[in-house]
Amino acid sequence: MPATDTTTSLALAGRIDALGVELAALDGQDTGTQQPLSLSEVQALLKPAEGLVMYFVGEEDTFAWALTPTRAAWQRVSTPKGALAEDVALLRASLIQANTLRAGVALRRETTPKGPAFEQGRARRMHTELLGAFAPLLGDVRHLFTVADGPLTALPFALLVTEAAQAGDDSDPAVLRATPWLFQRHALTTLPGVESLAALRAVPRTPPAQKLGFLGFGNPLFDGTITAPGELVQIRAGAAGLDDLRALAPLPGTRGELRALARTLNAAPETVIPGANVTETAVRAAALSSTDVIAFATHGLLSGDLRGLSEPALVLTPPERALPGDDGLLTASEIAAMDIPAEWVILSACNTAGGDGRPDAEGLSGLARAFLFAGARSLIVSHWPVRDDAAARLTTDMFALLSDGTPRRRAEALQGAMQAMLDDTRDPTLAHPAAWAPFVIVGEGGF
Repeated sequence: MPATDTTTSLALAGRIDALGVELAALDGQDTGTQQPLSLSEVQALLKPAEGLVMYFVGEEDTFAWALTPTRAAWQRVSTPKGALAEDVALLRASLIQANTLRAGVALRRETTPKGPAFEQGRARRMHTELLGAFAPLLGDVRHLFTVADGPLTALPFALLVTEAAQAGDDSDPAVLRATPWLFQRHALTTLPGVESLAALRAVPRTPPAQKLGFLGFGNPLFDGTITAPGELVQIRAGAAGLDDLRALAPLPGTRGELRALARTLNAAPETVIPGANVTETAVRAAALSSTDVIAFATHGLLSGDLRGLSEPALVLTPPERALPGDDGLLTASEIAAMDIPAEWVILSACNTAGGDGRPDAEGLSGLARAFLFAGARSLIVSHWPVRDDAAARLTTDMFALLSDGTPRRRAEALQGAMQAMLDDTRDPTLAHPAAWAPFVIVGEGGF
């Protein structure tokens, strides 16, 4: 698809998801309690070796601010919103295409397979535009919070290239391993807004425990062959129904992903809830308010992915017939109304992290916002459909690092897991950022 068509289609998809969640979460609450923070108040929230960058994307210019506990700077970026949206769409297109390479394909060939090239030059230029002027200020920052806007919400900053593009073929795994990525310079955390940092840091942290309570929901029952939820809109007519949900492709690999995560957390096998049991009724009946780590490994939908769906949702096992509170979709507004004060919520699903390139997307997708409204402290969310093996490895390696006795920030644990995957030469396809960069931490990424 031409870049202009891609950008246009992304821009037109589901513009009301975030607004719907905001209204649901604010219903019955005092909307005047969250006040804008002053520069000094934001700096006071930052800990040593932490920094924050935030962006406002205008039609013709983008404005950027960078803060540390003691310093601040701002700049105007003369890049129109449309140009940023096209850059994001083109980078995402190569990432999604690269995920068609199956894990282990390199092990079955005598020559190193080369997948879609990652445009290092574009990723380098975007880094120069968005962060280059802040390099001196952020030089000692180990943990960087990002507050994105507009099309920037759809791209993990981790895959920006910090120095001149590595010479060679952009599809060569060796070249990709040698590339200087932003995630290697800073451990990264995404925030939906600056004010959310104050709210998160006002909540006392749960003391670390050797055995974290865990619940994992995955491998819902689907019987179709549609791999991309957006295809539903193209092939279905009329209002969405249960048959639309059943048409989604099965996700058998997600059961193994959740089992591996349960073993890492020393959780019993029965904490993994698969198949026919992954229903809205089961989720509502689960002990979500007393569970530290909750994982959903399933399809995620954005508004517009399914006819009649006006807000984002997680797809669960469709019931025989739709009932109030159990129609196979756990929507953002339903999530926002729940009590989920978990230390971690893992959304290993398609498109749960952002506006997938839409220029009008607000901060994060409605799903990520909804879980924060429900009380979650940190989320791990995916920006594109994730390979089962990569998702399992990134999450389990991250929790293994958090529990190895070495004090480290949450974002640093994900940083370590990404680096380990990038360095693994046994499967060259893992060197592509499509494999190691889909997840971002949203919320509290510190200690």
